Amino acid sequence: AWETQIGKAYDGVAWYRHSFTLPAKPAQAGTDIVFDAVDESAWVWVNGQYVGQHDVGPNGWDQRFAMDVSDYLNWGAQNQITVRVLDRKFAGGIWKPVYLEALK
Repeated sequence: AWETQIGKAYDGVAWYRHSFTLPAKPAQAGTDIVFDAVDESAWVWVNGQYVGQHDVGPNGWDQRFAMDVSDYLNWGAQNQITVRVLDRKFAGGIWKPVYLEALK
């Protein structure tokens, strides 16, 4: 959570960006990006393409959610995820793990 990182209260918007390289594409039906928790609303882009949002208001701060990113990934190459987070109160930010999940 960003308020633990900056040491003071901040409610509003912050942006996250991370680059990663994927191996060659495995045999699978699809791929989801999974957020174990974001405090509290998130809008997600993968490789510059808008994927979707998780915005259920202040009660969404501890909810796990997933988005299908199968059509947005570059297998065997570098990728970039960008997340816009809106915090309306309390800690704010991506505060639990984020990972890709291959679906069969």
